[in-house]
Amino acid sequence: MKTLLFLFLCLVFTTNASSIAKTATVSHGFCWTVYIYNVMIDAVTVHVKSADYDLGDHTLEFNDNENWSFCVNFWKTIVFYADFKCKGTKSVSFNVWDEFLGDDYGSGSTRSAERILVWLVKDDGFYVGKNLPPFPDGMTKLYDWSH
Repeated sequence: MKTLLFLFLCLVFTTNASSIAKTATVSHGFCWTVYIYNVMIDAVTVHVKSADYDLGDHTLEFNDNENWSFCVNFWKTIVFYADFKCKGTKSVSFNVWDEFLGDDYGSGSTRSAERILVWLVKDDGFYVGKNLPPFPDGMTKLYDWSH
C-alpha cells in the first residue's frame, strides 16, 4: 500500500498541471486569463509564448485584444513572454505573465475562481492592471517601446 501511495504521489508531482485554452473563462483556482489590448491607432503584432506553448503571431488592430487562459503548475514556474512590434521600428520583448506579475498586478486571490491580468499597449508604452474595459486610470506603466 505504501508503494502504491508513493507511486501515486510521484505521478501527481511530476505531471505538468498546466493547460492552455483559448478562452476568457476560468472555472477553478490557480488559473489565470491574460488579456493584451491594443489602444493605439496603429496595429500591433504580438507573439506570445512560454517554454511549453507557442501561441503564435497575432495582429491587434485598434481596440482588439488577445487573451488566453492557463493553469499554473505545482511549482509556479510557468512564464509567458511576448514580442511586440509596431510600424517596423518600434519593438520590445518582456514577460507578460509570471507569478510576481500575477501577485502584484493581477486580480483575484488564491481563493478566487477567476483571476485576470490585463495589459494595455499604448503609444507611450505598456501598462498593466487587473481590470477589463473601461480601463481605469490606476494601471501601472511597466515598459517603454524600444526604437
